[in-house]
Amino acid sequence: MNPSLPSPEFLDRMAAAFATLGRLHLQSPDEETLSQLSELLNEWPIEEAGDTAFGLDEIRKSFNEGEPVATIRRDHNLLYGVTAGARVAPYESVHRNQDGLIFDEETLEVRAEYRKLGLQAPKLNQEPDDHIGLEFNFIAQSCLRALDALDQGSTTDASRYYGIGAVFMEQHILEWVPEMLEKAADAAETHFYQGIMYLSLGAIEAYQVGQ
Repeated sequence: MNPSLPSPEFLDRMAAAFATLGRLHLQSPDEETLSQLSELLNEWPIEEAGDTAFGLDEIRKSFNEGEPVATIRRDHNLLYGVTAGARVAPYESVHRNQDGLIFDEETLEVRAEYRKLGLQAPKLNQEPDDHIGLEFNFIAQSCLRALDALDQGSTTDASRYYGIGAVFMEQHILEWVPEMLEKAADAAETHFYQGIMYLSLGAIEAYQVGQ
């Protein structure tokens, strides 16, 4: 697979979307984060259509109804099992491994992909590398590296960095994340996290179209 290099504008939008969503999958928001997101909602970097439109509507409902930050944080905890069993495991290995194990072959494959951009999971060997939030951030970093290369006049390096992310999307994220997001949207108790799941589906769709 050798995807063609998209426009800098596309790379910038994908980097912003996947970085934001990656953080919200990894960690539930605090009041400051919710306030920032509320201000930026009308400037979401992906066209308001399909799953993205539905996701934005759900998050607007969350803000309009005043869902408490404690309720949103509890929802994240229950969904991903931060302090107990997960309703929907956020790790690739659990979904793709025949025995549902973490830190298995799939985790090590993801770790090897991260190294191609000189990255590693922040809690290496303590928490699995293949959390959806980390995988989304990898896509964001791929786009940012491509943008930096273009700024330096190297389309060859830009294509290489973007290609690393595009292959990762094809071989990893698309193999498990869309189905996991749909399950998580059904399991979510807040408009906020239902919205995040659909925004994530919309981001994946937009990235694929951009290729």
